[in-house]
Amino acid sequence: MHIDIRPIETYAEYRACEQLQKLVWGDEFVVPLNVLTTVQRNGGLVLGAFIGQELVGFVFGFLARTADGRLKHASHMAAVRPDLRDSRIGERLKRAQREFALAQDLELMTWTFDPLLARNAHFNIHKLGAICRTYLRNVYGPEPELVDGILPSDRFQVEWWLVQSPITRPAAELIATAPLINPSLDAPPHITGAPILRLRIPSDFAKLQQHDPSAAQAWRYHVRACAEAAFAANYVVVDFIRSESQYVLVKPDA
Repeated sequence: MHIDIRPIETYAEYRACEQLQKLVWGDEFVVPLNVLTTVQRNGGLVLGAFIGQELVGFVFGFLARTADGRLKHASHMAAVRPDLRDSRIGERLKRAQREFALAQDLELMTWTFDPLLARNAHFNIHKLGAICRTYLRNVYGPEPELVDGILPSDRFQVEWWLVQSPITRPAAELIATAPLINPSLDAPPHITGAPILRLRIPSDFAKLQQHDPSAAQAWRYHVRACAEAAFAANYVVVDFIRSESQYVLVKPDA
């Protein structure tokens, strides 16, 4: 299967981006073609993955600044047709997006994802090598937080350092003996001060939401408390162990 990665160009291709967003996320938060085209013409990027003439994936990002004024690429969306998610299309799109940002002399790319989604954590943190030290509460609503059983849209904001990560991953044998921040779902965060900590999440949060909404809600607020406590203590997420469904956090100054 040949995949062609190239910038979105035509009206039909931008329309296809709208349709792919609806397929992946529904109708509520679709970025329309007039925004996509404006960003593409003004320093941003809308990059597509094609099989023949059919759009099967895309990424969308734009120039932005960090809180201290550093220029960065803010990646806002990355989508792949659901039946092709195991075809490494998402990884190829992100690598191409990285090359685009590097060509603009940028060293940092950021984006957000739900920290309870193990699949996304594995991709963003383990495969791409992004790090995280920022927890954002209820980014997309609803307000108030719990409406008709809808969970707050909390997110990790990750940093993908495009040349070299400022923090090194610890060796596997050190991770294996690191204490858990959350040995029990009912206990408060256990921040020991150790140089390495682990934070567990459900292995299949989407399934948990479907079959046990109250447990899903408990996990949302539990991981929020744990992550915020760890980040306040200057820990940084540097890896994700898929087999254990656990984040690895280090304290750089330890």
